[in-house]
Amino acid sequence: MTQQNENLISLNELAKELNLNKSKLSYYVRHGLLNPISTVGRMGIFDKTKTTEIIKKIKEEQKNGKTLDEIKGLLED
Repeated sequence: MTQQNENLISLNELAKELNLNKSKLSYYVRHGLLNPISTVGRMGIFDKTKTTEIIKKIKEEQKNGKTLDEIKGLLED
């Protein structure tokens, strides 16, 4: 397996690795905070490194009292 493929991960696998609820990550996807780089059937495939950093940023900004809409704006900048 190439290094590029090793960085690809499903939302379910990512939730397990980060000890997060998959439904919360799915919520982030539905609201445009996380974007799959590809899909296989109905399953989104994500860049593990980039998505993990985005999730950390979301969590950090939520602790600072930002709404998801505000966080989305920050992520788009």
